[in-house]
Amino acid sequence: MYHVRNGRKKHRNGNITHFYHICNPNVPDYYASLYVGNRSKNSLEYGKRIGYILTKFFNFLQKRDVEYWNATDEDVKAYILYIINFDPKTGEISGEPSMGYESIIRHKQTIVRFYKFLWQFADHSVLQINRWKEGKLLEYKTTLTLRWNTVESIADATIDLFLTKFKTTDKEYIMEYTDEEVQAIYSNFSNYRNRSIFLLTLHGMRIDEVLSVKIKDYNPIESTVKPSRSKGTGRGRKRTIVIGDHTASVIENYIRHERNPAELKAKIHNDALFINTRQVEDKVTFTEYTAEAFRSALKTSAKKAGIVGNVRTHSGRSDKATKLVKAMVNGELNLTDETIRHIMGWKTIDSIKPYVDHASAEIAQKFAKEHADDLNKRLLELQGKLDG
Repeated sequence: MYHVRNGRKKHRNGNITHFYHICNPNVPDYYASLYVGNRSKNSLEYGKRIGYILTKFFNFLQKRDVEYWNATDEDVKAYILYIINFDPKTGEISGEPSMGYESIIRHKQTIVRFYKFLWQFADHSVLQINRWKEGKLLEYKTTLTLRWNTVESIADATIDLFLTKFKTTDKEYIMEYTDEEVQAIYSNFSNYRNRSIFLLTLHGMRIDEVLSVKIKDYNPIESTVKPSRSKGTGRGRKRTIVIGDHTASVIENYIRHERNPAELKAKIHNDALFINTRQVEDKVTFTEYTAEAFRSALKTSAKKAGIVGNVRTHSGRSDKATKLVKAMVNGELNLTDETIRHIMGWKTIDSIKPYVDHASAEIAQKFAKEHADDLNKRLLELQGKLDG
């Protein structure tokens, strides 16, 4: 079994550095220990925390007779299902999960970042020698090239099962906006940049996709954008999202009134479309905008709008998926699962299940309410006749 161990290194000047590493069972695992040790430098507690997350993941894989280099999509999916207490036999989450939503997200992020870190060693000379003897070098290269991307895609789809059933704080996460909520959030943003990003998420884009768009990959004539990072598309491939004329006009206002003036003042070029343009005295920050910054702006805007539900950056994408699935389920649009998969940029059709379940339940509830109202109306009419 894998274990987290505390280590110490004595330097020539006499100083001692403490760090955490991972052993299996008592011998340090080189790559895992390198990853955890590096993250222990700035915060020993953070290194310890991610160490425990990785050992939990590694030990789960070990029970499946799989090492982390060989972990498949199914292995990753099985682990996420495991930590949310999903029972594959019943197809239900069995009981309240032992960890909350934020902890589940930390597990996902730690695993994704570990595979991103691991990816750089795919062509490492040591690995080539070790793996070549087994005749699996090409297999390892292929697996690691897209591993971190696939892990995040699989994990996100699986975590949606958790969101559809359990409250994650004192509020449930919003899977679908009303028209009034969209207008309220949009109106309460203080700049065109955040309005543009919000509209792009409503077009079904992940926040990471939105922020990865380069200015050269935004086409105002065709009203399209092409994210540089996109799950499920394969390395080097970009998916094209049609954004509509209104969204394009908002982006144009952002470029004309916010981005271009800031770039002239900063005298710095940045390829990213969405930029942090904050000015402090005479200095203008001109760096790539972050998901954390937008998340904060989104929550502030939603709070000002008086929205009760718990809004997240993924809510816009969930809104798009839910509306598409509803339109398919109730026959408003002639769509198939495969068509929606392409629109949403999902790697596998499994990602649609939470939205189908959500849409079906809501449609069934609406039908039941309408039926009950109709029955109640007829009973009142009958009672009126009897009383007369």
